[in-house]
Amino acid sequence: MIRKALPEDIDSIMVIIRDAQRALAELGIDQWQNGYPTRESIEGDIEKGNGYTVLLCEKPIATAVILVDGEPDYDEINEGRWLQDGPYITVHRLATHNDAKRTGAASALIKAAEEMARERGFGAVRIDTHRKNLVMQAFLQKNGFSRCGVIYLRRTGAERIAFEKLI
Repeated sequence: MIRKALPEDIDSIMVIIRDAQRALAELGIDQWQNGYPTRESIEGDIEKGNGYTVLLCEKPIATAVILVDGEPDYDEINEGRWLQDGPYITVHRLATHNDAKRTGAASALIKAAEEMARERGFGAVRIDTHRKNLVMQAFLQKNGFSRCGVIYLRRTGAERIAFEKLI
């Protein structure tokens, strides 16, 4: 079951985030290190109604932020171009609990984002990831996303590989 994340989900979501931080560190990837995403950022996602979770036996096993109002970091793309110029759904902070890897939970969150795009008449779903995060890149390609170019995060200046899937 997928639903909006609730305040009572925060501890479970933070376990998922810490699992992802450790996995990235083990791969030598500096994405999500130095404490990001923080508990406060997850709380903010939930307060804004943008946090989502996949539940198994009423316990969160995967999480994502799904935005319907665009992403300023995507306004400029380098070394390529977006597949379309219309409105899109953005997925951020997609992560799965270590015990739920390869269960389809992350793909279910992507499908939920796609459904939101269809319901709103949006043409695409966009997401980005670290250049070294080959696991996420393979996951995105498996789920029908195309690599579109490079974006830079305004908050930190960090480079990310940008992906888009047409709906």
